[in-house]
Amino acid sequence: MEASAATRQEMLALISKAAAGERWIMDGTGPKTLPLRLPRAHVVIWMRPPRWVSLLGVFLRWFAYWKKTRPDMADDCPEKVDLDFLRYIWNFERRDAVEIEMQLAAHADLPVLVLKSHAETALLLAKIKRGH
Repeated sequence: MEASAATRQEMLALISKAAAGERWIMDGTGPKTLPLRLPRAHVVIWMRPPRWVSLLGVFLRWFAYWKKTRPDMADDCPEKVDLDFLRYIWNFERRDAVEIEMQLAAHADLPVLVLKSHAETALLLAKIKRGH
């Protein structure tokens, strides 16, 4: 189900307000909101696992939280998997990743760290914990 124009405008206003703040961390690779975020970002950490890892994660979360709301989600937002979401994951590299890469290239001075596995993510988190 696609969000209404009013809902999209509200979302863009919230993202714009947050990005104008002094310090922030935002999750998501939505190409439509990157122009609001990239000019004010200090670093981009792009979680970019292989397609099969993303799909496996979706199905494991769905199984673990079937008919429940995950702790990191809004109340009354039960876990679900639908065809549109699976298509998004399946086509991400071909469609969205290309646009994201173009937008990142326009900000050549912005450091971009691409993490392609859970092991790389764990290594980064361990280094952050150690202060390196």
